[in-house]
Amino acid sequence: MEKKNYYLFIVCKTHPAGFFKAGDCGVGRTTVGPGIRDCLYGTLYTVPQEVMPVSRPSADSIKRYILTYYLGRSVIK
Repeated sequence: MEKKNYYLFIVCKTHPAGFFKAGDCGVGRTTVGPGIRDCLYGTLYTVPQEVMPVSRPSADSIKRYILTYYLGRSVIK
């Protein structure tokens, strides 16, 4: 089985039909490799699963650990 990575998607541009608005975000797992990618309506941040200190992190934990990984400083409270 291919390794799953974790992602954080932050919406930067509101969808014309109102499906999501700027500032919304979502987290999950993906097979896309680690990195930062520009997308049509926002930015996708992907990290290797080794970054997560727990095996089943909550959505809020995923968001905080990914932001910490890319910002280089702790945003974990």
